[in-house]
Amino acid sequence: MSLTLDILEVGARGDGVADLEGKRYFVPYCLPAETVEAEPLDKRGDGIACDLVEVLAPSRHRETPPCRHFGTCGGCALQHWRRDVYTGWKSELIAKALAQRGVKAPRFEAPVTCEPGERRRADIVLRRQGKRVHAGFHERASQNVVDVGTCVVVRPAIDAAIPRLRAAMASILRDGTSADAVFNETDTGLDVLIRPHRRFELTLAIREALIALAESADMARVSWGDRARAEPVIVRRAPLLVLGDTGVEPPPGVFLQATRRAELVMRAGVTAWGGEGAHIADLFAGIGALSLGKPGRASLFESDKTAVVAVDAALRKAATNRATVQLRDLFRNPLTAKELEAFDAVVLDPPRAGAAAQCAELAGSKVKRVVYASCDPGSFARDVRSLQDGGYRLEKLMPIDQFLWSAHVELIALLMR
Repeated sequence: MSLTLDILEVGARGDGVADLEGKRYFVPYCLPAETVEAEPLDKRGDGIACDLVEVLAPSRHRETPPCRHFGTCGGCALQHWRRDVYTGWKSELIAKALAQRGVKAPRFEAPVTCEPGERRRADIVLRRQGKRVHAGFHERASQNVVDVGTCVVVRPAIDAAIPRLRAAMASILRDGTSADAVFNETDTGLDVLIRPHRRFELTLAIREALIALAESADMARVSWGDRARAEPVIVRRAPLLVLGDTGVEPPPGVFLQATRRAELVMRAGVTAWGGEGAHIADLFAGIGALSLGKPGRASLFESDKTAVVAVDAALRKAATNRATVQLRDLFRNPLTAKELEAFDAVVLDPPRAGAAAQCAELAGSKVKRVVYASCDPGSFARDVRSLQDGGYRLEKLMPIDQFLWSAHVELIALLMR
């Protein structure tokens, strides 16, 4: 039985939130102040998840979504929201998370907003169903794959490669089997990792199909397997990421900031906020995108062995003594307060879980500056509260929207002792 609901706000997952007779309801593709008809489905957390049946009274901030797959594809949740209001909502997510932890926050810097067609990293799902290969993204809250025609979010080179990828995988995948294609657009072209969901023998026929794919889509490199044991099938030219004066050849499928614009903004923040000529500890460094090539010295620490090997090779080739890289699991073995004495500033760019153990050590250290890049307001607020209790003050914070039209928001912040 459907219900008529008044939407109060958009929640942290991007769904509209309504209260009726003491019960909380979550309805996708809604906006604040709308009245909607919704069908309750299942219990979710402290409320009930619903399907949207009809918008009875639309918001004045509702717009026509630019993508014909919106509402089916789970990649975007908020294409229907006017951009300025949507951008303000993302900043509010950060402000609410900080307030819940009792963190004293400054007035935020102007948010960085990315545009359609900027996403340089994308994971495309591939599934063979009968004679067809579906290539795209999962439906919202489902394992079904939406066969995408054009994706308005990703870079043009990735969008143009999807039809060729679909055709190539028709000769590789058997009915009912699936894989992921991890796209990274580098400075020398597309780097693609095909990651089968179950073990496939890399036969001559598969190699030939992937080589033909690389040629037809002008890909720099195509690899096969999981990230830890990826095998390059064809390297037409070495994929390269230019970071200041250092060129890194990334391992297949490596994590990159989702857009080039966001990466440049974060690098600029590290340079400006880290202190001129500072010796920086770059923790959860990845391939060094935030610290390599900047003025001063940088010591990089990262748990991904493939990334460490790539950075080490780049530093050797550049013959620089301004940066070093070390393999270290900072969740299990964070830099101690004593070790941190060697650095003028620390850069943190942890995964979504945050850096609780490392921040506990920082709170007891004498490091004056911490530049924290985060992709999760909740874990960020928890970590900043730990640092605040240890004597740090949140001085600057800039929201960054590089996951356009999703519920995800990133930020970069400066904390000072």
